[in-house]
Amino acid sequence: MDEVKTIIEVAEILPMYKEHLSDPEMAPIYYPWKGSYFRLQTRFVNGSCIALIPGKGCLLGENRPLICKVWPFWWKEGSKPSMDEEFPLEIQSECTMVSSWKFSMEDVLRELGFSESVIRRALFSLKIAIEEHGRILKKAGEENIPPEGLIDWFFEGHFWEGSFKKGN
Repeated sequence: MDEVKTIIEVAEILPMYKEHLSDPEMAPIYYPWKGSYFRLQTRFVNGSCIALIPGKGCLLGENRPLICKVWPFWWKEGSKPSMDEEFPLEIQSECTMVSSWKFSMEDVLRELGFSESVIRRALFSLKIAIEEHGRILKKAGEENIPPEGLIDWFFEGHFWEGSFKKGN
């Protein structure tokens, strides 16, 4: 766990993420504390993820967080990822391949070597993970865990006590 702790942090969210707070699908990943919002993330250096190396990509490879595995794809607003894999996809316009290179969704899929089916399965997994993340952060809030204590609290497994341990 010490190795994991060297690459993750709890940080106050950047202004560009504040719009997520009003999005019911994204809001659960943010931790409210004394008027500010925080998130658990890979450590950032100079505004970029510590695992992202220019010209080499992500050093975590297949071990990178699920959110990074699905980027730049998301489910269309108003739709819900499901097991049947028939929900509509959209692509984030901030992605360099879209904004600068003018790639279509099909071009990006081809460039990344993914199929829509693989992306949909990963997005469905991500939806479940976001919901669980939200339940864990809610429990941390109920226990009044300060942001700087979240990582240790998480690794000590306190959130499994009570209803979480019973699968609720």
